[in-house]
Amino acid sequence: MAQAVAIGDRRPYVTALIVLDDEFLPMWGRANGLDQTRVADLATHPDLLAEITAAVSAANEKLARPEQVKTFRVLPTAWTPESGELTPTLKLRRRVVQERYADTISSLYS
Repeated sequence: MAQAVAIGDRRPYVTALIVLDDEFLPMWGRANGLDQTRVADLATHPDLLAEITAAVSAANEKLARPEQVKTFRVLPTAWTPESGELTPTLKLRRRVVQERYADTISSLYS
């Protein structure tokens, strides 16, 4: 994972948006015997989603039940300062993410 953001403020439970590392992911694909090396293709691969699910579950074990991520979505595009989701010092711009991915976030609660 490159970045992840938890969404839960004034919502019934916590969800997350996960962004993959576009430099590491092609290496992961080759190491796992996959011909696909594009992030958009690998972002929906069942083996990768299984690994991410295991990582989210492991992180949830350290959290109280109300803090645990109930569901998540892997995004096929990187967040960068140039794309606007991150500041030049690589801090997350939450408002930009919430506005830009409003439909995706809403779908996590339906």
